[in-house]
Amino acid sequence: MNQTAAVHAGDRSAAPPMQNATRYLCTGAYIDSRFRARVLDELLGDRHRAVAPSYGGTDLVPMIAHALRAERMALVRDGLITVLAAIGCLVLPWLFVPWLLTLLPFALLTLPRIRYGSPLVRVLTMCWAAASVLFVLLTALSTAVAFVAETSSYDSFDYATGRLVRRSALGELMESWLLLTLLFALAPLAVSLAHRVRCYLALAVDLAPGADGGRPKENDGHSARMAYLSRAQWGNIALYGAENPFVGAGRVRRSWSIVVEMDRTKDGSNAPSPAPREHVRIDPVDLHAFVRQRLLEMRDAVPSPSERLGRLHISDHLAVRGTFTRLDWERSAASRSWGGQSHPLIDPSSGLPHFAAPAETVAAAIRHPQSGLRYYQRVTVGAEAPEVRSPAGHLLAPGEDQEIVVSAFIHLAVEGRMLYTRFVVTTLPPIRDEYHVVDELPVLGKAETVWRALTAARKELVADTLFAPARLMRTVVRMVRANRAAQNPADHPVYPFGARRSVREMGAEAGADRFTQVLDTDKYTKLIERRLTDAVLDYLDARHVDTSGYRAQAANLTNFGALITGGTFNGPVAAGTGASATQHGEGR
Repeated sequence: MNQTAAVHAGDRSAAPPMQNATRYLCTGAYIDSRFRARVLDELLGDRHRAVAPSYGGTDLVPMIAHALRAERMALVRDGLITVLAAIGCLVLPWLFVPWLLTLLPFALLTLPRIRYGSPLVRVLTMCWAAASVLFVLLTALSTAVAFVAETSSYDSFDYATGRLVRRSALGELMESWLLLTLLFALAPLAVSLAHRVRCYLALAVDLAPGADGGRPKENDGHSARMAYLSRAQWGNIALYGAENPFVGAGRVRRSWSIVVEMDRTKDGSNAPSPAPREHVRIDPVDLHAFVRQRLLEMRDAVPSPSERLGRLHISDHLAVRGTFTRLDWERSAASRSWGGQSHPLIDPSSGLPHFAAPAETVAAAIRHPQSGLRYYQRVTVGAEAPEVRSPAGHLLAPGEDQEIVVSAFIHLAVEGRMLYTRFVVTTLPPIRDEYHVVDELPVLGKAETVWRALTAARKELVADTLFAPARLMRTVVRMVRANRAAQNPADHPVYPFGARRSVREMGAEAGADRFTQVLDTDKYTKLIERRLTDAVLDYLDARHVDTSGYRAQAANLTNFGALITGGTFNGPVAAGTGASATQHGEGR
């Protein structure tokens, strides 16, 4: 398989410009340290790891560049905070350490595992935070009383004795300690605020809509990896590292399958016979081409622009589990039947996974549905709302980016004299709302931008400060590992090459944030679903296959919508108006 061959999607020149999705994800790299850490770990943590396909206008090249730049800025912040914390612990440990322990519960409450985890742990942490507030108030009150008592006397002349009375030395010492405590307690918080302000000022310029300076220079240490990712993200091979063969496409929202017999013809005899019946032979490659043509007619054969699905795109999706057994392992006794090549999907010259399959490989995967290289026809529809104009050309309503991406995966398999149709719909939710702040900053002045940064930092201020030493250590460890010689997959009998998650998925909301997005998902699902079933029926009817069973199954799915996937279900099921189901006898 030739990695550079092939497909239009594998060409870097075909990459889209920096669209809104890319700008928002780049913004997330600056203001969300957890998101940035996951992105860098997925894309740069292992140079042999494959990359998930990019959806919805996401381009990984500027994304990685901005993430590295944001990491360098955070490294400076965490280094300064760590130094200040170390000095404070050495100079005033009896004051500074209790101050850190007082702030710790507030930082813990920002962690997702505490915020959304066990209710008991969350309640205990909140009680700890309340006790810390009470402790601070009592300590501040007692300190203030003692300080006032020790510093209430000022230098004065005693006329009775003829001497100058000086104020208490203990009061002077308490004043010095108080100033040092305030300095080392507030300085780390000030560094965190300054970092957030710096990020917002950079976002207002570099990632503003239409800005041409939003792509920082690439890091030479990662140039080879970025060059690979820039091409692989548009490829048609998806090596998945988890259980989801549709990595990068979001969550599965709908899934069904239909089976039809190819030996049941309209005018044939289905009576018992000692000889095997004749069956209709079809080429699944030809069937996929027919379905693709019918689907593309919704975009290319519609004369009216308002009725055209202009954001519909169809491509190949070859899903394969990305954990491979390396046959070139030096201590393996396995026969090297591939001529020294560790795996057909690994480039022997670079050791990197292939990402672009030529047409003959795609056709072979379609005709071999039982293989580990599973073919799906991928139909993607963006939910961008086009602008509305009057017949005179006046703008009535501007276009709107709904930010959701609906993808339908179609698998057609001919096996055992049967035709199997699998239909899976996935949806990418919109990008997190807090990342959209980049659209509001360019119109603000510097003073307003600083104020927005300060108000946005209040939620994560304590966590940014207290967890700085741990983040600094993790960042240094990751950078050291990245700069070392990468581990050789040939040293392991089994190596995980598969992509675990896409950047677009990591930066997405948990679900749709508007009901219109839910309605659009349902609309495009129904349009593609109906077009697919009708195309398959037309194809089978033209070859005189009895499609009554296929029509009945399709009608149940379309009209009644009963769909059960995964798990175990016991008991009767009914769907549709007037439907009923009963169970006779004891359930087992």
